[in-house]
Amino acid sequence: MHALGIDVGAPRKGMDLVQLDDAREPVRVVSKVGIDRLGLLIGELQPDVIAIDAPPAWAPNGSSRLTERLLAQCNIHAFNTPSARTGAVHPFYAWMEVGFEVFAVAAARGYPRYRAGAPRGTAMEVFPHGSAAVLAGCLPPRGAKKKPWRERILASQGVPIAELTTADRVDAALCALTGLLALEGKRFAPGDPKEGVIVLPAASLPARPFRAAPAEAHDEATLPLFRECACGDPACHELTRTEFAPGHDAKRKSRLWASARTGVLATEELRRRGWVIPPEMR
Repeated sequence: MHALGIDVGAPRKGMDLVQLDDAREPVRVVSKVGIDRLGLLIGELQPDVIAIDAPPAWAPNGSSRLTERLLAQCNIHAFNTPSARTGAVHPFYAWMEVGFEVFAVAAARGYPRYRAGAPRGTAMEVFPHGSAAVLAGCLPPRGAKKKPWRERILASQGVPIAELTTADRVDAALCALTGLLALEGKRFAPGDPKEGVIVLPAASLPARPFRAAPAEAHDEATLPLFRECACGDPACHELTRTEFAPGHDAKRKSRLWASARTGVLATEELRRRGWVIPPEMR
């Protein structure tokens, strides 16, 4: 299982590509890729999913898309994608037009635009800042530099960073990691699929907006304000500020009871938590 992340830049800058395998190892890192070379690379790499840091098209109308407005409610702010009437005449949005070309090249290589459902074999829009916030459980501390903060998040997810020598490579790796997690079922894509949706590496988002990490996180490991529930239920993807989502400590206890009947490790955890062991084992 491989995911290709593409960080889109201005037309003359070129793109950065990072492909991760299912062990989260960078198996290919390429910089300054032009649109004319992209199709050949996609054909050579044959990823299971392509994750692109750009929108696939202009908004049908107005100055933004629903996906961007919904992320803003979570305190994740992206550059809004305007309608063609506004964007096509403004030089700032030239990088978005490069992104449109990237999606077109991907589609020509057999990767249609992701809209909903299983992402395998599609090209999806992702947002490195949003992915970083979801994976860390928080926004960066005020004044934190983007590259080292995101490097630490990648490292905490088991992604080797030695080859990620630029901020653009780091962002491409975050794109690829988001693609891998989406393939594993950890994906949330708010918005209108007709407009385009930004895929985030979580099955759901916290009920409250993301907040900045405390200042001491500059010098410490990434400090998540939210984490995945520890109940151990494979179907649970709840994000929580504490160890368990509400009521899910009972789920954990139930699983431990079932496991305790076949081994001692679960019994030890039950005792450590101060929970009773199954009656027949007392």
